Amino acid sequence: MRDRSTVGPGRRRFLTAVAAVAGTTSIAGCSALWDQTGATAVVVYNLRTEPVVVSVTITPTDTEEPHRARELEIAPGAKVDPVNRSKLPTNSSYSIAVEVDGGPSETFEWDDPDVELAPLYVLVDETQDIKFLLQAG
Repeated sequence: MRDRSTVGPGRRRFLTAVAAVAGTTSIAGCSALWDQTGATAVVVYNLRTEPVVVSVTITPTDTEEPHRARELEIAPGAKVDPVNRSKLPTNSSYSIAVEVDGGPSETFEWDDPDVELAPLYVLVDETQDIKFLLQAG
């Protein structure tokens, strides 16, 4: 499956927006950000200057069957929700495997998905690392 996202804001605008959202959420709380209780999200950002193809597999740790497995083509500066704008239930732990076409791959063991620390941000940048970030607060 291949999704095409639209070109998003520039890198500085993106980082400014992420900082603003994090600050607002830590002050105002999380209730307005999620439309269902006990659910969370994963968001993949392309911080590179060129499009990137990323494979994302989200598997609950109590099963071998993936909850979601997708290949995403993400434009520079764009973000994609690999769960199709739905949410992951917080009553399970997840293994999040991310692989960049022709680049790095990483797996994040999300042992305690929690609405208070949501969403899980996956950052793909110019380095050979994939960064997983949880919001604090």
